[in-house]
Amino acid sequence: MQGKRVMVLGAAGKMGKHLVPKLVESGNHVDTLARFSNPDILESFEKLGVGIYKVDLSDDEGLAGVPTDYDYVYNMAGVKFGSGANHRYTIELQVMAVGRIMEHFKDVGGIMYASSGNVYPDTVDGCSEEDMPQPPSFYGMSRLGAEWMTEYFCRRNNTPALIQRIFYAYHEEFGVPTDIARQVRDGEEVDITTAQVNCIWLDDILDLMIASAEMCSVPCDILNMTGSQKVSVVQIAEKLGELMGKTPRFKGTPKGTNLLGKADKMASALWEPPTSLDEGLRRLAKSVMAYEHPLDHPTEWEKRDKFGEGK
Repeated sequence: MQGKRVMVLGAAGKMGKHLVPKLVESGNHVDTLARFSNPDILESFEKLGVGIYKVDLSDDEGLAGVPTDYDYVYNMAGVKFGSGANHRYTIELQVMAVGRIMEHFKDVGGIMYASSGNVYPDTVDGCSEEDMPQPPSFYGMSRLGAEWMTEYFCRRNNTPALIQRIFYAYHEEFGVPTDIARQVRDGEEVDITTAQVNCIWLDDILDLMIASAEMCSVPCDILNMTGSQKVSVVQIAEKLGELMGKTPRFKGTPKGTNLLGKADKMASALWEPPTSLDEGLRRLAKSVMAYEHPLDHPTEWEKRDKFGEGK
């Protein structure tokens, strides 16, 4: 994607704030929309020279005055932590606002909705895009509601769209291996109730998200975006312990099923993520031991039925 007009909604979020510079570096004209409660992110975007719209998308009239002449829109807005504790706000922002977004940007070249693997049930082998969603948490249900909004308005307004089911992206700042690395570093027990995960290096998934714009269609398609292999949590912890000179400690008993996704469709339509787990963990161990990033919110990967409900 080069030379395009692109809008990123929810641009100040954990992934959005990294997607924006990549789009700029590729030579696109980028506008960003968020509440921008973190002044550091706002300042970094101002330095990039991107367009900035301070908007709370839970407001019915929040999009009034926002341009619509974009080639592509990335809808990355949403709430994760505390979603169950403030369920009415979650429904408004995570579901109702998606309808308003799809209507407002109905004439763009394509809209990509950043959903979550949390719409899937736990399984032994992982879910493909053809499997029926069965979210075990309120957070997952709200994401599925947003997917249905995206699908409906895509067909109604003939707006090309793509649902990206993203899960377990990680890098030095956040992610499942990052949470595990901090626990190993600090001598905390790693919960192995959820015994296996998929994970994908952040830069890899951002590149794939940018490339997936060509997959926007009517009716909209669905794409799992995650690592192509399931990985043992014990294996991750032990490798990080080796790299950091620490001995991991464990608690819990594997329950036998996990949130896992099959990424065959992504690999076939685009490409396999190039960053190996070993390389990602090496980068991660160095950063975590240097305390380069403060802990914001843990990913809560070990939870399923109560995922996202904490404050």
